[in-house]
Amino acid sequence: MKYNYDRNDKESIEEYARRLLNKSLSNINTSSKESKFNNEKSKGRLGQVVEEEYFGYKVNSRQEADFKEVGVELKVCPLKNITKKSKSNSMREQLGYSAKERIVLSIIDYFKLNEESWENNSIMQKCKELLLMFYMNEKDIPKEELIFKIISLWSPSEKDIKIIEKDWNIISNKVKEGRAHEISEGDTMYLGACTKGSTAEKSKRAQPNSEIMAQQRAFSYKRQYVDYIIDELLEKEQYKKVKASKSLSDDNILFDEKIYNIFNGILNKSVSEIMSIYSINRERKAKNFIRLVVDDVCKAVFGDKLENFEEFKKASIELKTIVLKPNGMPKESMSFEQIDYCEIVNEEWETSTIKDKFENKKHLWVIFKSKINFEKQSELSLDDIILDKVMFWNMPISDLEGSMYRVWLDTVDKIKKVKYESFIKISDNEIAHIRPKARNKEDLIITPQGSYERRKCFWLNAKYIKDQINKFY
Repeated sequence: MKYNYDRNDKESIEEYARRLLNKSLSNINTSSKESKFNNEKSKGRLGQVVEEEYFGYKVNSRQEADFKEVGVELKVCPLKNITKKSKSNSMREQLGYSAKERIVLSIIDYFKLNEESWENNSIMQKCKELLLMFYMNEKDIPKEELIFKIISLWSPSEKDIKIIEKDWNIISNKVKEGRAHEISEGDTMYLGACTKGSTAEKSKRAQPNSEIMAQQRAFSYKRQYVDYIIDELLEKEQYKKVKASKSLSDDNILFDEKIYNIFNGILNKSVSEIMSIYSINRERKAKNFIRLVVDDVCKAVFGDKLENFEEFKKASIELKTIVLKPNGMPKESMSFEQIDYCEIVNEEWETSTIKDKFENKKHLWVIFKSKINFEKQSELSLDDIILDKVMFWNMPISDLEGSMYRVWLDTVDKIKKVKYESFIKISDNEIAHIRPKARNKEDLIITPQGSYERRKCFWLNAKYIKDQINKFY
């Protein structure tokens, strides 16, 4: 096959790649019977086939970019179909596209990372500019028949680079402190350190500054961030002028620091005082009144709720408000994912919904404390509810792979054994438990056995939340 592109010209490389837009590999090359394009016995990944057969270079694990002459790294990435949202502002959601997985950039060499600084780091030297080739993944379709939907050069914006730099430093600092075994994807916003290897035990690696073996990891762009890359490229493809995304970060300060600054400036203020400071006029009717007041503060300061800013969407940050008793204990445990009985029994732990929830997401906790004990939050005066702390939280990897894994495993086992009334309880002293989160006893969901059972969900124990808050300070 003739490779009609110039390795010294990135526009030529991109133009050659875009010959595959809305086509499959089989559309391009049908003449060679030996080609991996149409060889049924070929087991190579689609990315490998594109590299070797379409671009004509051998797959390698070198630390330099695939097209080193122009500093461009090739990434072939799967899309998945989601429900189309015709009224969405997102072109990606209108088309019904989503990233199937994160973009893996490079395996982390802990010993090399230990010697690097941001200014000379190897990952951005290799992956600062990417040639992204997104294809629609379809089950039981040969790889040579899969259609490429988006093909473009891409590099992160200057605003995103600042957040990526902070992410890189968080990962790097854990390695330099001998805590590579404690790294979690939830530690960071856009740039993650995902696990790599068939099993956790088989992929353990030595690390500098500690004798504890650490799981093999790779630098990657998180899946939620990849969704925003897709949106950006679709808008570029359509030459469509869209309303600029709202951003909290600016040239002088990153978004998380802005949030800390605002809420730390009103610590020890009561809810009534906070409402007065920001001229918030809201009747106390809704059950989530405190959360609505937090949203009102953000609207007054930033112009909108936090969840509507691009950084929150890109980093998949979830905001929770917590009200503590005077002794620092939350009034109740914190509910999370509702369990789909039919889905969870077919999951593997590494790709499970609940693991993804706690490994890949950040959580912003805005924490209030009551001056007096209470049974119902609605009984408290707004003068008695004080802003106590604000913190970004993610579950420590030891808790995720320990207690949280045991809860998940027990849940799957009980469902398979039809023991729907025997899930782990709060008294079992794990970090989480399973109990109902249903409107009433008639709010049921189908099971793998074809019967109907009451809806239940994962809850983080109140004591665990208290311990996590106390560890933050």
